Formats: sequence, C-alpha cells, structure tokens
Amino acid sequence: MSVSYIPQPVKFILWGKSAGRCQYRGCNKSLFIDALTKGEYNQSYIAHIVADVPDGPRGDKVRSPLLKQDITNLMLLCDSHHRKIDKDDVAGHTESLLLEMKKEHEDRIEKVTDIAYDMQSYIITYKANVGVHTPVVTYESVREYLLPNHYPAQASAIDLSLSNSPQRDKNATFWQAEMENLETQFNEQLRSKLRKNEISHLSLFAFAPMPLLIKLGTLLNDIQTIEVHQPVRSPKTWNLSDDQDQVAYTVTKPEKLHPIVALNISLSATVTSDRITSVIGEDCSIYTITIPAPFNDYLKNKVHLEDFSVVVRQLLNEIKSIHGGTTPLHIFPAMPIAAAIEFGRVWMPKADMPLEIYDENTFSGGFNKAIEIKNT
Repeated sequence: MSVSYIPQPVKFILWGKSAGRCQYRGCNKSLFIDALTKGEYNQSYIAHIVADVPDGPRGDKVRSPLLKQDITNLMLLCDSHHRKIDKDDVAGHTESLLLEMKKEHEDRIEKVTDIAYDMQSYIITYKANVGVHTPVVTYESVREYLLPNHYPAQASAIDLSLSNSPQRDKNATFWQAEMENLETQFNEQLRSKLRKNEISHLSLFAFAPMPLLIKLGTLLNDIQTIEVHQPVRSPKTWNLSDDQDQVAYTVTKPEKLHPIVALNISLSATVTSDRITSVIGEDCSIYTITIPAPFNDYLKNKVHLEDFSVVVRQLLNEIKSIHGGTTPLHIFPAMPIAAAIEFGRVWMPKADMPLEIYDENTFSGGFNKAIEIKNT
C-alpha cells in the first residue's frame, strides 16, 4: 500500500484518464457511485505499479523514489483489485502486466471521449441459421466496433431476426418464413422511423445465408447514411479498414446470347459454370464477376466494397440493356456478407431486372433456388 503523498494535480489527471473507473482489466467499475445505495462518493484507491518504497510490491531501490509521484506509474483501482495486486497476488501482477492494463484502459477512455457529439448510430442486427450453425450477433458482441467514429444511439440493437427459429436452410419453408419475417420486422421497426428522419445513421451487423443478405440489402437500398460491417477473420474484427489498396474485379461475358441469363459472383469461392447449367440448363447466358484468387476473407477495406458496388451497378445496366428489364436474372452468389448486402442495395426495384437467387447447400448437392425478388 502507498505511503507517499501524491499531489492533487496528479490525482485529478489520473481520474480524468481513467474516467473514474477501475483500471484493472475486465473490471471497469465506477468508483464514485455505490452500486447498492446509488450514493455518490469517492471509493477509489491510487495504486503504485512500482511501489513507492523499495521493499513494497514490485519495488526497486533506485526506481521507487523516482516514480512515486509519476502518473505513468499510478493506477486507479477499486478496493478488491487494489488488495489483489498489492497483497493477495503480487507475484501474478508484474510491472509489465499492470502497465498493459493501464494503457488499455486509458486508450479506450480516450477513444470513447474523442467521439463527436452528433455521431450516434443505431445498431441493426440480423441473423439466420446457416446450415447447422446459428450465428451469434448481439448488441453486446458488436457495439465496440462502432468506435471511434460513432457511438450507440441506444443501449440495445434493432434486431430484425426471426428469434429461436428451428428451421434450417435445407428446408423450403425456411426461405419463406425468413423472408416474411424480415419484411415484417423491417416495416415495423425501421421503415416509419426512417421516413420520419428519426434515425440519422445505421450500423448494420448481419450473418445469414446470401439470398437473405441480398434481400436485406434491397430493403436498405435508398438509405445513404449506413455502414455495412463485415466480419473479418484475420485480424478478427467487424470493421473494414481505411486502407486504399484495391482488388482487381474482372467481368466475363457470354459468347452467345440465350433467353435465360445468369450472374455468377465468384468472390469468396469459385462457382464453375457447370454448377449453374446443371440447375438452369445449357441454353443460358452467364455473366461472371470474379477476382484473381477468390477466397472467403478477401474483403479487407472499404475501397474493395465501393469498387464492387460500381462494377455491379455497371453490369446490371449492361445486362438489362441486352436482355430486357422483364427477364429474370438468376444469381449464383459466392461472396462476403457485406458484398451480398451491397449487391442488394445497388439493385434498383423500379429499374432493374427481377432476381431469382440461388443458395448452395451440401445437403441437396448443389445450388437450389431460394428466393425471388420482383421489380416494381
């Protein structure tokens, strides 16, 4: 325990850097409000990382007197964690570990308090069963990914999901139930708020089969103030980076024109033409969007997504001019979550061709038509 005097200005700065909360990793307890009575009073302890005396916890004959009033050597802690690092488990709390905890906490507080006043965003979540897996997308699991550019507008997400659905995407009834629920939830929870301008910005986190993600995108196609988040595997995050490197999207077009037209989107994996013709027949015109080496984690930055939107918009215009606006466009997708949503957002219900979207399922041995999206 500390025996030295710490100047008031140093205490004030430490309180500011910690926002009056315990800096022990995972605690974050408010140190000015009693949890039971809600009374407001100081419950904090100022702990030395390197003890202020040589024979104290992590003390040093030379450094202890030098660091005893240095804010870089001080942590704001609750009573239990103060006792833990200085009495109960000194050996388990090295100087380097405590410095890590202090830096993590103070960096997080700085990031949160740097957010501008008008940067609130409503978190939208949507999930549906993918094969045998049920995704976990909750307010608690995604809220940190709004920072530092936005902060949650409310302490819960607007969830468009069908709760506790036992159905799986191998069942035909799955698609109808999910489509009806998605449209209902969107109309009840979002449409009126958007029309009344009650929501200024949306942050979308979704995990579902691609046909449903495309459908979700069509519902959001006229909303400009939205950020579509992408689950990135490495490094693990829900945020696309601001890097400017590009991916070379290539478009291949059919040599002959047929009455049936398909769009092959091979981004996260390669969809071969035979997997398409086995479903809709040989007499079809297949257009393809791909990248040099398709893989499931290629989408890393916002430029990749923006460039994809441009390519899709141009290609949809071209296909329509050749095949006509009433001809259904058969979509065979293998693409990241954000790209599927963006595809739906780019599609224009009053101008583009109707969509027939397919889903690949190992249970059925290939692609099957999942949903239809009609133009108006």
